[in-house]
Amino acid sequence: MPDVHVAIRSYKRAGRVTTLKLVPDATVWVPESQAAEYEAEYPGRVRAVPDERDGNVCRKSNAILDLAPSEWVLILDDDIRRICYWEGGRRHQFSPDHLMAFVRDSFEEAAAVGARLWGVNQNQDPMAYATQRPFALLAPVLGPFAGHLMDHGIRYDEVMFLKEDYDFWLQHIERYRRTWRVNKVHYIHDHGKLPGGVVGMRSLAAEQACAERMVRRWGSSVYRLGGTTGGRACKGNNPLNSLVRVPIPGM
Repeated sequence: MPDVHVAIRSYKRAGRVTTLKLVPDATVWVPESQAAEYEAEYPGRVRAVPDERDGNVCRKSNAILDLAPSEWVLILDDDIRRICYWEGGRRHQFSPDHLMAFVRDSFEEAAAVGARLWGVNQNQDPMAYATQRPFALLAPVLGPFAGHLMDHGIRYDEVMFLKEDYDFWLQHIERYRRTWRVNKVHYIHDHGKLPGGVVGMRSLAAEQACAERMVRRWGSSVYRLGGTTGGRACKGNNPLNSLVRVPIPGM
């Protein structure tokens, strides 16, 4: 089996990469112009990406997919605080060793079912995990925690830079007809709370533009503006609460 390369994508967060505490052997991928600052904080754990191949989350992710030294690549955001799982009605936190054992097992499971992308539940609410549905083949696998079985031949599209992970997942569904998601596992992160990263690129207008591009590309029956909040349908075209539905029967 291939080795697993864990890549933490980071930008302007030297000294604040919380994910590295969860995966101490991971590599932090940063722009070349910021590499010295990161190396001072995380000696021996930094991989520099040429500045022209960095600059936004899509370019950095694509650089990792092109340059990572393994066929199995797990890409993580830099602001994850905990990676947990539900069992016996309780939340449990992975230790670093337990987490890597789970990661290796999940790559093997994804390969066995013919998926080239796998991930975990983005929703930490226990109500989002049904014990009789431990895995899903057609549930979203998003950017903060994404396992890639290379080379799947798919790359992130910069045009969708605030919805790029949904677009990337839908590309996998279109080509391979499935992805692999472990529903009992979830991550807890600090999105929007830390400076750096993609925070400065977000605005309601930019979110709206990317959401509308998603509708034009995939159709309103697959990607619909509005979505749900707290189990209730949202009124209007709220780009932050869009709903994705895959018109394929299955898990």
